[in-house]
Amino acid sequence: MKKIIATLLFLNTFTILQAQELETKIPSNIDVLISANAENLFKLIKVSDIDENAIGKEILKDLNRKREEDKVSSVANAGVNIKANAYYFFSKTDSVSYHNLYVELNNKQLFESMLSERDKKKIQNKDNYSYIEGRSAFKIWNDNSLLIVGGDMSRGYFSAHKERLEKLKEEGEYNYSFKKRITKEWTKEYVLSVFNKRFDNSIAASNKFLKSKKKNASATLWVRNYGMLMTDLFKSFGEYLYPMYAEGGSQNIYGVEEVTANLFFDKNDARVLLDMSVSPEMKKSFKKIYNKRMSRNLVNSFDHDKALAFWSVSLNTEETLKQYPELVHRMYGGILPKFKEEMEIVGDLFSLIIDEEAIGRLITGDALLVLNDFSKEEVEYTTYEYDKDYKRKEVTKTKEEFIPDFTLMIGSEEEDLLNKFFKLGEKHQAVEIENNVVKFKTKKSDIPFDLYSVVKNDVLYLTTSKTNALSIVRGNNNFNTKKHNKLVRDNSTVLFVDVNAVLNKIPNNWMSKSEKEAMRFSTDNLNDGVFRVSRMKGNTISSELKLSTQGNKENTLKLLLEFINSVAK
Repeated sequence: MKKIIATLLFLNTFTILQAQELETKIPSNIDVLISANAENLFKLIKVSDIDENAIGKEILKDLNRKREEDKVSSVANAGVNIKANAYYFFSKTDSVSYHNLYVELNNKQLFESMLSERDKKKIQNKDNYSYIEGRSAFKIWNDNSLLIVGGDMSRGYFSAHKERLEKLKEEGEYNYSFKKRITKEWTKEYVLSVFNKRFDNSIAASNKFLKSKKKNASATLWVRNYGMLMTDLFKSFGEYLYPMYAEGGSQNIYGVEEVTANLFFDKNDARVLLDMSVSPEMKKSFKKIYNKRMSRNLVNSFDHDKALAFWSVSLNTEETLKQYPELVHRMYGGILPKFKEEMEIVGDLFSLIIDEEAIGRLITGDALLVLNDFSKEEVEYTTYEYDKDYKRKEVTKTKEEFIPDFTLMIGSEEEDLLNKFFKLGEKHQAVEIENNVVKFKTKKSDIPFDLYSVVKNDVLYLTTSKTNALSIVRGNNNFNTKKHNKLVRDNSTVLFVDVNAVLNKIPNNWMSKSEKEAMRFSTDNLNDGVFRVSRMKGNTISSELKLSTQGNKENTLKLLLEFINSVAK
């Protein structure tokens, strides 16, 4: 028994080391890394599931297009080890941005036989590797691995170093050709410096990256520093498009640092979990803005079982206004150092003019939009017709519109002030008030539905339904409010969609065959979709995108493959 356990432990360790083999060849200073976890993926599906899928069939068709003999019968027989982890990583220098795809090979000769005749003629062999310099990508491989790299030259770099780079031009060479040539040369240098090299400081030794990978995740996204990456990307466009970045240094303008995301295919749902960490300076502001729980008055103001969809947002308005000047100073003061003092004055004037506490009472920061239903309605519209003499005549016609029935709820502690606004609107004939229900006077050509408003229990209601407005006034809100109560109150933002309930409201007479098939597939297999953003925890904001299913398949990855097949027919 001990020998069996020892053997299993050895095999497990060997598998882990093998999975990390390519990770040791990826430098730790990259900006973005997406890793596909082959072990977790192939716990969910078989290679034959891919071969029999529309995507797999298309890949095989492409591989066999010019092969008269030895047709490839499986995606696993193309020389690439699809059961090994694959990696995409993005690396940026001040001059060139590199897009990299790193995969394992299990048969070098087989992989080379898959190349087009044109590419085969371009193969260059050197030492223990081969490579092809293509128009848009550089391919390099050996017996064990394949690296494909595409390089994009920074426009800002060319602008900043125009005089020096001009000296590298060949006689009569146009700017576009020169940039392409230089980019290819520098990309080649980069590839040869990276390929098949083990880095002492590789991504495999990065605790942050290793921590980002969640158990059972099929794929993981890791961004080293999102704010710095976005700043550098904007600067790469140069001063022509983004002059503000041309004069600033390397600033983390958003205050967002590490970002990680993990993809899961479970039995009853498919999920993406995302964690975003912020800088210590931004943490103080974000904590004050996003620490609010939504008022129960809003959460209890709609029937959770009957809502087709809803979107909730809860933040502290008073703190948002208080933190705004400091956020403006941090974000734009560093980007525009010449105007740092001006940014400070803008913030000071904002604080002086704005009464944060008063506005915080008028708009508390709670908002909840509920989609109740859809309806068809005949609406008038104006168009033009021409007689036989080509004279234009204005005519009024009608058409059938698909109208949403919704209710928007906004938290407000200033009921008296809002009612004064509506009384003023009635005086100027912008609204009508009857039975404490406000009706906005709008043209059907501008808004194809009626709009009503009610103020009650520290909530401003805007709704398309007069019946709903009267019900609010009477206090007839004996709704089932347990289903989403915890979800809404525990998160700063929630978007919920009852997928099938919404799709069943949409007329399908104008749908294509594939769209009708997608709708049928959804009805048979899906439940609802939820996107949520948590409140601040430490220096991290977490979010989740989840699509729930009826659990008819072994897992949601198999369901996804079946969906692709159904719409591809």
